[in-house]
Amino acid sequence: MKKAYFQGKMESLLLLFIAVAAFANTVEGAANCSVSGELSCFSCMGRDMENCRSGLTCCKGACFKLQDLVHNVMVKGCVDTKEEDASMKVRELNVPLYWADNEKVKGESFFCNSKDFCNSALRQDISLIFAAISLVFTHLVL
Repeated sequence: MKKAYFQGKMESLLLLFIAVAAFANTVEGAANCSVSGELSCFSCMGRDMENCRSGLTCCKGACFKLQDLVHNVMVKGCVDTKEEDASMKVRELNVPLYWADNEKVKGESFFCNSKDFCNSALRQDISLIFAAISLVFTHLVL
């Protein structure tokens, strides 16, 4: 009985450690760009928001998220120009898609420059962290 109880507590602490490490990794990346006075942006290409949170770009302009609904592609990155926060433009990127006869990525670009990693799905990240912390506290209390 005590062994199972102890094992449950260790699993909870491991989940908490993973959540804190993921958050610390994001903060560390942001700190590297802020030293030079730049904005930290995600830079990646994927099928959805969850699978496009990996690359880090230091940006002097604005971060963006581009949704290409025709090709079902999400692109995140940086532009050198100062775009208005929360603005949107239809853009075509010079990124050929080999599976679509080298058509270019084209879609609505949403710009942001309010904070580091503003082109992420932050609501989901925060929800996951709070869920992990709640799970840990539930196991510690019970």
